[in-house]
Amino acid sequence: AKSVNVSFKTPTRGEIAHLVIDSTGLKVFGEGECKVKKHGQERRRIWRKLHLAVDSNTHEIICADLSLNNVT
Repeated sequence: AKSVNVSFKTPTRGEIAHLVIDSTGLKVFGEGECKVKKHGQERRRIWRKLHLAVDSNTHEIICADLSLNNVT
């Protein structure tokens, strides 16, 4: 296996005046999706929710979290 060295510098954060929070659903595709299309069998779909907190001035992502679809 190969490895990649990545270095980055996070910007210095000032005071956050407005924080925008949102979440969206993400569809998870796997081998089951192909089987459903080919054979027409119905099975439960897998979803995840991506929650983001973004600084409205700098558009910087302050926090991100991925959860199961049953989290509101």
